[in-house]
Amino acid sequence: MKQLCDDLSQFAIQVRQLGYSLGGGVGERQCLDLSERMLAAVKQAEARVAGAKSTPLFRLSEPAGLTTPRTSFSGADPRRC
Repeated sequence: MKQLCDDLSQFAIQVRQLGYSLGGGVGERQCLDLSERMLAAVKQAEARVAGAKSTPLFRLSEPAGLTTPRTSFSGADPRRC
């Protein structure tokens, strides 16, 4: 995961440099916006990895996604018809 984040960061820097080289031309703003989104994604992924190391996947007092979905109306579930 670290290598992927490092690669994405480097690519984001290259996209930013490309945007600056366009000098107000077509695509400059799009390159800079893409670079910002890429760097934000890296920060978010790194924060998730850091949080995952200190946070359990689920609490023992709560079932991990084992609840049945409830419908907002009475009657048969249309997914089972």
